Amino acid sequence: MIANARMYAVTAPAEQAWRALLAHVSGRAGVVLPYVEHAAPAPVRELWERPDLGCVFMCGYPYASATVTPQLLAAPVPALPRYGGRPIYFSEFIVRAEATVQTLAQTFGNRLACMLPESNSGYNAPRHYLMRLAPAGTQALYRPTAAPTPTPRAVIGAVLAGEAEVGVVDSYVMDLLRRYDPVLVAQLKTLALTPPAPIPVLVASAGADRQQCMRVRAALQGMHQDAAGTALLAALELARFVAVQPADYACLPAMAHEADRASFALTGPAAAERGTG
Repeated sequence: MIANARMYAVTAPAEQAWRALLAHVSGRAGVVLPYVEHAAPAPVRELWERPDLGCVFMCGYPYASATVTPQLLAAPVPALPRYGGRPIYFSEFIVRAEATVQTLAQTFGNRLACMLPESNSGYNAPRHYLMRLAPAGTQALYRPTAAPTPTPRAVIGAVLAGEAEVGVVDSYVMDLLRRYDPVLVAQLKTLALTPPAPIPVLVASAGADRQQCMRVRAALQGMHQDAAGTALLAALELARFVAVQPADYACLPAMAHEADRASFALTGPAAAERGTG
């Protein structure tokens, strides 16, 4: 069984921190979990479809929508106070630091850099949030970028390059970038946050050995109980890992279905030309 933290390996030092944490989990559990590379531009969905997942981060929306449901191991609890000690995260609407806009509404009609529809933080959650802000009958509040932005780094790059006026990024990704790439983040500012959503979770394949999964699950959930584990967690801005249930993620497909029924798109040609930033 393999390990991988691609979703949150946002810089080379962050990836090394994840490798160290997952190696510690492997040792505590007594389960061999070789770290396998699956970096962009390789589609992350191809990683999730592998039959040998042992401890791999998966976005909650595709997890809850999967035909064959992976085994849940544990979810991270980010350490910053804004998470309230819960396994949640937000989507941050980001703009360039020098942008004159002060509110999200001032950006409506501009170009929005978002991720693929399989992403919760980069597509599903912001679409649902914007649907609630849109005037009746409005089908989109933003225009698309000229080229896709399938990763958080691509979203940020599009905003900084002027290819989009606004971007949406996982708040825990932003936490890690604030720690490991503060020069990059200093070029951005956050205008708004979506409501909290259940954070991406570590999973194993549906067919993975259940006894081994139990040991990995216990190792993850016990990491905060010793000094070595606490240090590894702190290096990744985490407090601990906790148990989660499939029902915790059922809200994510429900959000997508609600937006689908309203025929509301995250971006589209129908977006009003009202942006100023």
